[in-house]
Amino acid sequence: MRRLDLLSAAAVTVTVVAFAVTAPLTAAATAPALFMAAGRNLLGFAALGPVVLWRRRAQTKRFLAPQNRHSLLYGLAAGTCLAVHFATFMPSTRLTSVAMATTLVSTQPVWQALIATAFGARLSRAVWAGMALAVCGAAVAAGRDWQGGTSALLGDLLALAGAMSLAGYTAFSERARLRISTSVHSAVCALVCSLQLTMLCLVTGTIEVHLDRVTLLALVGLLVFPQLLGLMSLNFALGRVSATTVSVALLLEAPAAALLAWLWLDQVPTGLAWAGLSLIMAGVSVVVISDARGTKTSSGILDGGGRSTLITLPVITLDETAVDEMHALVWDAAHAGRHAEAARIARSFEASAVRAHGVGSPQATRWIEVQAVLARLEGAPHRACALWLTAVQHRLRTQSDDITELRACVDRAYHEWSRVEDPNALYDLAPSLLLLHAHVPGHRPEMADAVRHRLRRRGIAVPTMPA
Repeated sequence: MRRLDLLSAAAVTVTVVAFAVTAPLTAAATAPALFMAAGRNLLGFAALGPVVLWRRRAQTKRFLAPQNRHSLLYGLAAGTCLAVHFATFMPSTRLTSVAMATTLVSTQPVWQALIATAFGARLSRAVWAGMALAVCGAAVAAGRDWQGGTSALLGDLLALAGAMSLAGYTAFSERARLRISTSVHSAVCALVCSLQLTMLCLVTGTIEVHLDRVTLLALVGLLVFPQLLGLMSLNFALGRVSATTVSVALLLEAPAAALLAWLWLDQVPTGLAWAGLSLIMAGVSVVVISDARGTKTSSGILDGGGRSTLITLPVITLDETAVDEMHALVWDAAHAGRHAEAARIARSFEASAVRAHGVGSPQATRWIEVQAVLARLEGAPHRACALWLTAVQHRLRTQSDDITELRACVDRAYHEWSRVEDPNALYDLAPSLLLLHAHVPGHRPEMADAVRHRLRRRGIAVPTMPA
């Protein structure tokens, strides 16, 4: 993990401010909120979407092919969830306070964690505690709105619906993106979202013909700040610091939006509301951090480590590298059973990364980790373990600041080692596993005991560790 230097901090700050402008601009505009939602997304897609789809037309055609119908269905479902998010969150800024709407919609990681449990994930006690804290905060803050009337309470419920639908967008996007790059998936979702919101405007009769100056400025602001500047700065920040750091920083969007609403709209939450909003932010922070620590990369995701559930926005950029397309190429071969071809492609990408960035660079290490996942899919745990251990060695030499990633790599190496049956391979891999385990700060001591216990149980001599 790179340190949060001045440039990275500036990118994160720009991201937070750009996103924080969304709710105040929507609340200040005179046009219906649903029209603002449709207009924002149509302008956002028109700005970059067609160019992205044209530049990546080969991948777009592959995405639309009949054999990829599952990915297409997931993409359509993600776009629909995104439309529901905008159709609920943006009207909520008119019915309740900007601070309340922005804070409630930031509970998306809580709903994402609940969705994960439906698919068999086990949440840590810290995640459950954070969720409980956020629920208590929502109850405290919403209690004030209950006294203020049904309009404010309806706004609170719409903001929560916006958080839930954004969590649904995340869940469907994770499945859709197994064989498609971020840019193409984001463009497709933005198109689906824009068309559905436009149809909803037509059905409900909320199309504005004569736009006043305030509404036009608000639409331009929504395009420039959250849709373009915010997403581009977010992409830049994610390339320099961890997703968890950015996710927690994005929680500052709520107080930033509240400050802007106070300056522009003269909205000042009461003391009780501030208490509830603070509890919500504290609870969501616990969920984000605990989830990032506990999440492990599955065999179908090539993110190389813990992922924060908050970084799920539809990002359309023109400067995206071809890494996602490389991953898609590798996974297409692996899922088709062409394991040797997939491994060969991954090795060639690793070699290119070594030539461009050097041995042990984050780019080269990522492709070693990809090969480890491919080895697991192929049913070669001994090779997968050796590759994860190589990744640990590189990270210790050049990327030792990211202790969480180091621990995760050791965990994956141990998991693969525990699946090895060949006694010779068990004996050969054990010294490196034990040695690297000892070099990673704060790792679980029971892992080394488990390695020695399994060796003894299999009748294999425990190797002597070097001093």
